[in-house]
Amino acid sequence: MFIRVFAMIVLIFSLPIYAAAESPSSMQVEPIFPENQVPATKGYFDVDVKPGEQLTLYVRLKNSDKNPITVRVQGANAYTSPTGGILYEPEVDSDDAMLLEDAVRMTDYLEVEESVEIPAGESFEVPIQVTVPESDGETLLGGILFTQEDEDEDVEETGKDEAKFVVKTETRYAIAIKLNLENKSEPNFSLGKAGFISDTAKVFIEMKNDAQLIQGEIEGSYSVLDNEGTELFKGVMNPFKMAPKSKIRFPFAWDHETLEDGTYTLAIKGYAGKNEFSTEENFTISNKEVQEYAEKTNPVAELKQGIPTWVWIVGAIVFGIIMFLMGRRKKPTAKDTHVP
Repeated sequence: MFIRVFAMIVLIFSLPIYAAAESPSSMQVEPIFPENQVPATKGYFDVDVKPGEQLTLYVRLKNSDKNPITVRVQGANAYTSPTGGILYEPEVDSDDAMLLEDAVRMTDYLEVEESVEIPAGESFEVPIQVTVPESDGETLLGGILFTQEDEDEDVEETGKDEAKFVVKTETRYAIAIKLNLENKSEPNFSLGKAGFISDTAKVFIEMKNDAQLIQGEIEGSYSVLDNEGTELFKGVMNPFKMAPKSKIRFPFAWDHETLEDGTYTLAIKGYAGKNEFSTEENFTISNKEVQEYAEKTNPVAELKQGIPTWVWIVGAIVFGIIMFLMGRRKKPTAKDTHVP
């Protein structure tokens, strides 16, 4: 019997930055900066461009292994991670992280070789063709992913079924590409509706960066109140950045000893750069969501569920009938009456 187990080592950075990190990979990745690179920026491409311009960027891949390696190359869009920070992926299909406009999809403006093979001990400069689109925004952000697929490693296990495991490892590097246009965009950060995610028991608030620039230094505090205004729990949001023209559902873990159905309020205040923001949004947790969370996670915390009104009504009717019948059974008759 063969069982394939995939383990992935992913080196992707929340800021548009590349950094060398220790890993079992034999692949080394180094950006080669062009003349129009912003001098103060190190580790990732940060270039000044004009609409319609075409340029070629290069990344040097080095194979330090004694065997040849194959590296997959992919263009990537810049998304905001739901937990804050910037991630680079070819595509993200999720309600938790999305792009507001197709115009900021960097994959539409990048051309790369799908894969390269590098002989043992040698290096190769991978070309990246970039076409700068017509845009009235300030920043276009994306990246390039380099994925080395290592050879399969067999792990034998003897037993009743003679199982054989094949472990396949991958190492991925991401290098950001930031294109600086001549235009200037005004910050446009906003908060949307609040809600509850039953799978993970997390409250969320929608966050939107509707400007074509990197929105930095988003931070603040939050609290969750019940329908009587009593504070159940609170916390802080550590500083993070949002990719241009992106939207997320930023989560807060439910941090109260009980989880009940009902209406709650999420209160948030903080700053996006120099601009202050605050909101109070109501959200509802249904009895069904409480049950779903309890069934999936078996939490240690006590989960309370509100009793529907109809149960109370039926219970009262049944109780009344029982009391009526008991009263009739105890009522004395003329036959049972004794006169002294």
